[in-house]
This record gives sequence, structure tokens and C-alpha cells, in this order.
Amino acid sequence: MTINERKTPTPVSLIAGGIAGLTVDITLYPIDTIKTRLQSPKGFFPSGGFRGIYNGVGAAALGSAPGAALFFGVYERLKVVLSSGEWGREDDDGGGGGGCFF
Repeated sequence: MTINERKTPTPVSLIAGGIAGLTVDITLYPIDTIKTRLQSPKGFFPSGGFRGIYNGVGAAALGSAPGAALFFGVYERLKVVLSSGEWGREDDDGGGGGGCFF
């Protein structure tokens, strides 16, 4: 299997990343809220108990979905570029910063 056969289209990577970020937030947000309330000096029930454990999930999802989408998109692209053996060659005119990225 060649590298081009393994390449995931960028829009697919971005959509998959956005869905993954959204899924993680919707799943873990209430657990994190409960954990935070359990650690509260006031106690669990005075801090809100189980009421409103999804309050604020929309803002968290709006923030993490684009970040996860960008991460997946960059990761998939770099995976192809770095595994091709073409990265860092002097005859490669990639327009980068002289081959020093780290």
C-alpha cells in the first residue's frame, strides 16, 4: 500500500475531528462537573448536586470541536508528509523555514 492510498482527504479528517471533540465533551462534561462539585469545600449537594450538570456544555463544545478538527486535519497531513521520506530534503521547495521546525 502506497502513501497516497493511505491518505485521508482533509475534509474527512476535519469532520471526524470535530465529531470526536464534540463526542468527548458531551460524554465527559457531566462527569467533570460532578467531580468538581465533589471536590468543593461546600460539599456536593450545596454546590448543586446533580442539578444542571450539562450547564455550559455548549460553550465547551464550541471551543473544543474546532480545535479537535484542526488537530485531526494537521495530524493526517503530517502523517503523510513525514512518512513519505520527502520532508527535510534540501531540494524540496516547500516554502518552510529552512527545514527547522522544532
